[in-house]
Amino acid sequence: MLDKTDATAILTGMVTISRTFRKAAQRSRERSLAGTKYGFLRHLLEGDARLGELAHQLVVSAPVASRAVEALEAEALVERRTDPLDARAILISITEQGRAALAEGDSRIIRKFAAALDDWTPEEAERAVALLTVLNERLAEVLQPSETPADAESGTAPTNAPATTARTDTRTTDEDEISG
Repeated sequence: MLDKTDATAILTGMVTISRTFRKAAQRSRERSLAGTKYGFLRHLLEGDARLGELAHQLVVSAPVASRAVEALEAEALVERRTDPLDARAILISITEQGRAALAEGDSRIIRKFAAALDDWTPEEAERAVALLTVLNERLAEVLQPSETPADAESGTAPTNAPATTARTDTRTTDEDEISG
């Protein structure tokens, strides 16, 4: 079992990485995608989505998601259209310009990231990817409704679980969320 000291060290490392990427995006003089805007475009590569789905996937509040989509729309990187299955709903779609901006941004980010880790071996990279995959899976559990020990043993969901998962936005400001 992981002790509190190790858990604190891991959390501190994750926060440091997050701040490093945020500062790099803020200091970048070149037009780049970052934060929520980048995440939305990555998600939209898989297909159109509703605003609520995007907010849920990136674990951001509805207002942050709305501002990010508005900013992407102003840059012609996404567009809104009526859902053909439900005329009351709006889908967000990535545009060709959005695909191009994402590809350009990915290329630039990957080059910088590879240069920063150029002394890593393929084995070290594989271990890092494996650990990050497990870490992301486990941290996704943090967003799930909590179970009581009896629920965990019986395999049943808690009866008092909320219908939706509450999320806490731990980033410093909404502007950090949509900056880019």
